[in-house]
Amino acid sequence: MKSKKLFLALLFLAVFTNLFAQNDTLYSATGDVLVGEIKSVNKNVLTFDTDYADSDFKIEWGNVKGLKSVTEVIVYTKEGKRYVGYLSYNNNDERKVVLKNSETEVNLTLDEIVEIETLSSSFWDRIYISIDAGYSFNSGNNLSQLSVSGKVKYNAENWRLGAGFNNVATNQDGVDPTTRNEANVDFTRDIYGKSFAFAGLEFLENSEQMLDLRTTSKLGLGYYFIRNNGMFLQASAGVANANEKYGGATPKTENSFEGLGALEFDAFDIGDFSFRAKVSAFPSFSNKGRVRINSDVSMKWDLPLDFYIKASFIHNYDNKPLVENVAKGDYVFQTSIGWEWD
Repeated sequence: MKSKKLFLALLFLAVFTNLFAQNDTLYSATGDVLVGEIKSVNKNVLTFDTDYADSDFKIEWGNVKGLKSVTEVIVYTKEGKRYVGYLSYNNNDERKVVLKNSETEVNLTLDEIVEIETLSSSFWDRIYISIDAGYSFNSGNNLSQLSVSGKVKYNAENWRLGAGFNNVATNQDGVDPTTRNEANVDFTRDIYGKSFAFAGLEFLENSEQMLDLRTTSKLGLGYYFIRNNGMFLQASAGVANANEKYGGATPKTENSFEGLGALEFDAFDIGDFSFRAKVSAFPSFSNKGRVRINSDVSMKWDLPLDFYIKASFIHNYDNKPLVENVAKGDYVFQTSIGWEWD
């Protein structure tokens, strides 16, 4: 009798736990149904966590048939609209979902959705980290180059915080060693529709241009001209302040106010490849006629186990350097292998 009561108690506990478990549901285009937790939809990839897998399950957004969520989510659309609520799905309406909250109900196709975030996500679920390194050597002139770079990003409900660094050291027989070190911190906040505000700091040290340190603070507004499941194109404009310290035979320090205009393109739905290009221009208000232009172009190839191979080209141009006898432009080409955690 006691054994029977114990069995019934355990059965009741199992049913009760199952009824109140927080389980989202994923319906794939192949007919599979997964139960677990929606982590995010970003750059055309849905990340889904299940109890029966050691790592998160990732599926291309085009292979998703439907979603249900028991946790509250934030949905961003191509038109720049933002909705908060719970997702429901009807098997008869393929690639269509209904988002509900206490005030509204919205019908959406999955093709309209470009990003999903869960309000219940932990701190680590919102973090992106990448680190990569490369080394090259030419025996003909003993030319060697070592590069190391990394990024970390945090995505909140309507703002993002990121930081990064890129260090390059070059050695060659008969030539002084050169170093190029840069770092940045950026903050972005969505303000309305496809518009956003940004603020940030950039740091650059470049021995080739005798630049001991340039610290650039920036502030402005931006707009997404394209933001869909395969790419985005954004433009931004604002103001900046550059504090520069040059070395060499005649050290010089100068503080100048500048304008800022930038254009960034990111294509991430090219199979295992992604492409990014960004150009920023800084016309000086303090030094008439001076313009600085920074360019950054990269191609990344995703490998298994979150590894990747990346090729990048970075160019810094200054039409009126503050010291004489230095190159107006400096560039670096890098190939590296890295790992990312998302």
